[in-house]
Amino acid sequence: MGNNYAVSGRLEKSDSGIVFNDKELSFTVENLSGNLNAWNSIFDACDGTTPLKLILEKHPEICNAEVTELLDTLVENKIAYVSDSGENFISGDEAILILEDIQASLLYSTLYKNKFWQAMQSPREVPKKVYFGMAIENYHFLFRESWFDSPVLSYLPSTKARLIMNEFYGEEYGHDELILNALNHLDISREDMAETLPLPETLALCNALAYWSANDPLFFFSTMGILEGKDIKVDSYILAMENSGNIPPEFIKPIKEHANINIEAEHGILTRELFHEIPVVRDDQMKSMIANTRLFVELYDNFHSAVWNYYSNDNQPLLRRLSNI
Repeated sequence: MGNNYAVSGRLEKSDSGIVFNDKELSFTVENLSGNLNAWNSIFDACDGTTPLKLILEKHPEICNAEVTELLDTLVENKIAYVSDSGENFISGDEAILILEDIQASLLYSTLYKNKFWQAMQSPREVPKKVYFGMAIENYHFLFRESWFDSPVLSYLPSTKARLIMNEFYGEEYGHDELILNALNHLDISREDMAETLPLPETLALCNALAYWSANDPLFFFSTMGILEGKDIKVDSYILAMENSGNIPPEFIKPIKEHANINIEAEHGILTRELFHEIPVVRDDQMKSMIANTRLFVELYDNFHSAVWNYYSNDNQPLLRRLSNI
């Protein structure tokens, strides 16, 4: 009971009994005693800054051991966050390790199981248009990178973090041109792409990152490891194209060059470098970032799923031209 918990979900009644709901995550709670409103009052007070002991003193009708057991279960399932008693902050290094743990859990339960990444395991069965479509959407994403990178170039809380981000931006600038070089081998020009609409899910990801960059730069920093391929030594998408047997090498080459630049420049560890320069992360910031992490992974999952859903359809044109709308 000496810990501070951060919880964003609530208990609700359902046909199957009492269910704990936290956005899209939920599970049934068995053998729960006490009033449901009292339990939710406890969860509402678990803001990451208030010691659990003080919260429970206001609810003597609820078994303390039962509360602690349920909260610890939520923490184990990455649904809640806990910090040491007496502290309402942690270091940046500690914060990013917690977030990375949650990211990994969500990625393996959603993104890596979606249709796109499952299809990459059988590259010869993937339609050529899906490979080309991922490049098209990747170009749209990189073309709009200034939307979400530029707001944090003036990051004030840490000079070192700002300098790291500025160096990264200089290295990233123009990477969309590499993808365009690949598309040129399909006779897709810059003018063609200028008249082409990205998928809604691509724009949704860009817009969300732009919002976080401008309004919650610390959380935006936490997304960059995933976007830049943290822990990836070989891009599965590129490997699948190489093993497909029907994608021209001249199309793959520029895309592979882009991936190799990110790997060699160690852009995947950029997030850890940024958080290392953040001495203090408040518990209320952690609570917000944990909730946003789930939303970000969902958007990232939707992006890849949309690529498969649209470009695997033979009836859909490769380019979503404005003139055709």
